[in-house]
Amino acid sequence: MDTSKILNLKNILLGVGIFAVVIAMLGFSGKLPGFDPSSSVAEYTGVVKIWGTLPAEDISQTLDLFNKNIAKTYTVTYKEFTEENISDALITALADGNSPDLLLTPYSLALQNSSRINTISNTTISESDYRNTFADESQVLISSNGYLGFPISIDPLVMYYNRDILSTSGIVAAPTTWDQFFDYVTKITRLNDDKSIKVSTIALGTYDNIPHITDLVMAMIMQLGQTEPIAKSFIQDINGNFVANYKVLVNKDPVDVSAASGPLNIVLAFMKNFSDTQKNTYNWNNLMPSALSQFISGNLAFYIGYASELSYIKSANKKLYFDFTYLPQVANTNISTTYGKMYTLFMLKNSQNSAAAYYTMLSLATGEYSSNLSASTGGVSSLKKTLNTPSGDQSSVIFGRSGLIAKGFQNLYPNRVETLMKDAIDSVANGSASTVDAAKSFSEDLQAVYGN
Repeated sequence: MDTSKILNLKNILLGVGIFAVVIAMLGFSGKLPGFDPSSSVAEYTGVVKIWGTLPAEDISQTLDLFNKNIAKTYTVTYKEFTEENISDALITALADGNSPDLLLTPYSLALQNSSRINTISNTTISESDYRNTFADESQVLISSNGYLGFPISIDPLVMYYNRDILSTSGIVAAPTTWDQFFDYVTKITRLNDDKSIKVSTIALGTYDNIPHITDLVMAMIMQLGQTEPIAKSFIQDINGNFVANYKVLVNKDPVDVSAASGPLNIVLAFMKNFSDTQKNTYNWNNLMPSALSQFISGNLAFYIGYASELSYIKSANKKLYFDFTYLPQVANTNISTTYGKMYTLFMLKNSQNSAAAYYTMLSLATGEYSSNLSASTGGVSSLKKTLNTPSGDQSSVIFGRSGLIAKGFQNLYPNRVETLMKDAIDSVANGSASTVDAAKSFSEDLQAVYGN
């Protein structure tokens, strides 16, 4: 073994437990076939503190088993935060010198805190090994010198549909492409005598009453070929240091950069068809209840939601005869895509127990309890080997394959993205802006955010 390579890993291991963790990392990369990262190779001590946005009760059993059977000589603790307050809590903890070792959150938190992360070196785990081990959405965690963390699970957008409504309308199958909705909506939508909507086909064209509408818009943008809605590159500053540079491409045609109509404009124009009272495809408006509640009540034929919502929909209305399938795609394209909410485990530079923290992170991401942890999120495992070999039941197949095609983007400012998306969709819906102007404003305003 090349001793110089081992010494080069000190920036990750911080001089603690080097031999054991190097063995673990070599096993992860495939250089030690059959290595089980959940089998202890060293006796770590102390406490590894994890902060996260998952409910503590959902992962307590997994961590109890991990502490008993894997950690053994050290203890892993977990503290729950909301997505809204974890960033402020982290800043305070870092200032007080009492920060956690690991964070378990949606991947956007990892992107936002990249300067605070103890990056996993790409000299230890090759990029090809990383990409081959984890689902493709993990590419958003790849930085200039390694990886921000290990993905734990992916919660993909899928489509739920009411079987009774389809059968009543003489429809035998759910649509597979977005353009099919133009035909479906004229067969399904039903109006009351006063012209108010009794049964809707698909909730599109508004913001406030459609859950996950921003994620759906981004999925459709990627389906149109703009696989990097926000592109990240590295440029040298005046001191010769490489710094991240971001370019917002949501409204740039990936083939013809000079095209007047970009992906975001196309998506906004498509959605408007279903909320415009002057069109025969009108079936949704901003005065209606939430799309999820309408679907559960049996008043909406198709609902775009996350895989993790399946259990809630089942319990909310046990008489609802529904099913689920893949997110519809843009017609006549060769690549299928959906959006995935990816949970990620990453280590902070301020970790006081870095060797045990890394071992914990690796074990929870790839070891025997990785499936338990991913299930706690409501999504599917981010490990490709599990996504590619579903158990055979419908949810395993649909959600697993959706996880394989799921993608994310460089979402450093999720709150700003949501605000700007609301402005764009609302301005189109109320007629104050054309889809062209709304898309242009969104793109320019978001570029200003990333530019700062």
